[in-house]
Amino acid sequence: MKKKLLALMTISILSAGMIGCSFSASMGNMNTASNTASNANAAKPAANTNAAKPEAKPQATLTNEKKPEGETSKKAKTNPVPENWIYIYDEVKGYGFYVPEGTKGGSDTQEGVDTFAAMTPAPSEIAIVVIAFKDKQMTKEDLLNVGVKFIEEMGSTVQSGKLTGESDNYAVSEITTTAKDGSKTKGKILVGTDVTDNYVMVLGTEEAKFAANEKIIDEIWGSFEMWSGGASNN
Repeated sequence: MKKKLLALMTISILSAGMIGCSFSASMGNMNTASNTASNANAAKPAANTNAAKPEAKPQATLTNEKKPEGETSKKAKTNPVPENWIYIYDEVKGYGFYVPEGTKGGSDTQEGVDTFAAMTPAPSEIAIVVIAFKDKQMTKEDLLNVGVKFIEEMGSTVQSGKLTGESDNYAVSEITTTAKDGSKTKGKILVGTDVTDNYVMVLGTEEAKFAANEKIIDEIWGSFEMWSGGASNN
């Protein structure tokens, strides 16, 4: 199942066409995605030099969505949200979070794997990717592997820290990536699991900008919330 999932995830990312040149400075070399399906626990994915390069950039300026009323969600963490932020909500996949106003992005769904990609406006220029799918067997460690493999499939090496548990549903890990040209990105991976629903949020910025952007990064992943049965299976 994990091998099939990673294959579908890679296809979804390539098909979305959201991760182009504008992401290369903030999340390694993301415009060289591999098409290889590899096990989520494999040490290194096989490279595919013939993989297509997504050309499109996240162009659509995101608009503020209305949060569901009268429903209980599970938040990753409580963080203050500035007034000039907007709320992004995916009713079908059952998740939402805040991004700075002026963020551009979009989403695509292929064979049950939903991929959302966005870039915050300058000066932060934080790359955001959310991968959402269903699989009741995935653990938080498995989901961290999905995030790491996603970055590796884009041609970068990844150093990930230990998952820190914020709750039964969420955990977060700090990451550092190195692209083939030696440029470094620093960021965080949030993983969330809710019965059969799984979410992986990858956030990153140039390593030199990380200290200045860490609060924004924490507010983005900290505002993430999901609606479904919960880790308690209720």
